[in-house]
Amino acid sequence: MTLSERRGSPGFRSVWRAVDALCAATAPELGHQLALQVIFLRSWPAPDGAGLDRSFGPAYPALGRALALLDFNHLSDSEACRAVRSRGLHGEADRALAVLISEVARLDQPAGLFDACLDRYSSRFGAGGDYYTPRPLARLMAGLAAPQSGESVLDPVCGSGRLLLAADEWARGEEHGPGVLTVHGRDIRPEALRAAAMNLTLGGLHYDLGGEAVDSLHAGPTGLSPDIVLANPPLNTNDWGYQELSRDPRWSLGPPPKGNANFAWLQHVVHELSAQGRAVVLLPDSATRGLNTAESYIRRRLVERDLLAGVVVLPSRLFPHTRTGTTLWLLARDKSASPHWGRNSRVGEVLFADARRLRTPADRAGGPHRADEAIDRIWQIFANWRGTSYAQEDGIGQVDWCRSVSHDDIARRGYDLSPGSYVRTASVSMEDVVSEAEHRHPKDALYEHFDRAMRMSERLREVLGTEPAEWVRK
Repeated sequence: MTLSERRGSPGFRSVWRAVDALCAATAPELGHQLALQVIFLRSWPAPDGAGLDRSFGPAYPALGRALALLDFNHLSDSEACRAVRSRGLHGEADRALAVLISEVARLDQPAGLFDACLDRYSSRFGAGGDYYTPRPLARLMAGLAAPQSGESVLDPVCGSGRLLLAADEWARGEEHGPGVLTVHGRDIRPEALRAAAMNLTLGGLHYDLGGEAVDSLHAGPTGLSPDIVLANPPLNTNDWGYQELSRDPRWSLGPPPKGNANFAWLQHVVHELSAQGRAVVLLPDSATRGLNTAESYIRRRLVERDLLAGVVVLPSRLFPHTRTGTTLWLLARDKSASPHWGRNSRVGEVLFADARRLRTPADRAGGPHRADEAIDRIWQIFANWRGTSYAQEDGIGQVDWCRSVSHDDIARRGYDLSPGSYVRTASVSMEDVVSEAEHRHPKDALYEHFDRAMRMSERLREVLGTEPAEWVRK
């Protein structure tokens, strides 16, 4: 049975009704946190549901005792949960929790229920930016990083731990057992750390979550020097502590803009990496070409220091939490041929991929099959380019939506890192353009117009055979 089928099964629907009743009696966020705890206790380590047994008394204290037996109360908790712990749940809410415990306990097959509850939380709170990384996105990011057995992985904004789980699942693809990676996670939200702890435990991973909630930008480097960093940071954060961090040694590529944390996160990731480390970071599409002077300078330094391996612009609406265009940035400390990187040295090159070509108007709903197909094609292209153990025969020469570009070519374009500037194909249909524009931030649309005008100007100069300096003199 597929995950989507399990989510729609009668047993799961009764659980969701119980979760909704609990949310109505408490608060939606607290209700989902309690639901995750109940589902975790049902899923591990007592398959018969003994961990949820409560023959008498209020439901909330029984839940707390069960978690304490598994030593999960040492983790940071949210303010809402601490308040409930101090005074307990009122009668109606406690009865709703008892119903939820009963509904979860009677399930024959709870597999997939924890993941489904994470998705349900994200669908409710994702519009406000509070979401857990979708599984397809986590799988793609792990595939692009291609973690190997024995490597260490860090996620500085780990959320529910899905990126760490996806990395471990990827490394296990070579017939290793679970826990072949050393995984580390940090997050600013206590409830996220608890969700990550439960999620990673269900996946059989040994993990380090730092013990308490921290803002990774303000906490500074972990000192772990991980082989891989995977990060899905909050996009376009304007109040990120510029004044306090303006002279931070992590900004080796240049000070990040005062009103945007995107390049602070990018440089935090670069600073964390080991000497042969690799990273995949999700950033807004506007970061590839923004006109801000500080951003332009950082992009230039990123290329000149050969830290950028690739940029992928993602298909529109492929991942439901995205409202604006997004890109994945692949970073690498060393792109020379090695066991960590691959057989093909790519020093002085960057692979650009316009993956919007993989989306057609008929697939606007972004179904799981279509997402998996697109994900497989994207990471396979990068595997071929690097020459990793996952590489197959079909490479970038057989597709028209990606291109390997030299640093000289990038410099000639003013260090524009937008894949659309290098992949000269009609990568999207007009219907997709219109659909994407409906959800695009006005600033992103303005940047797109600037880019288009610049490309038209460059093309006109090529046709006329006139250098830019001659236009100025005339």
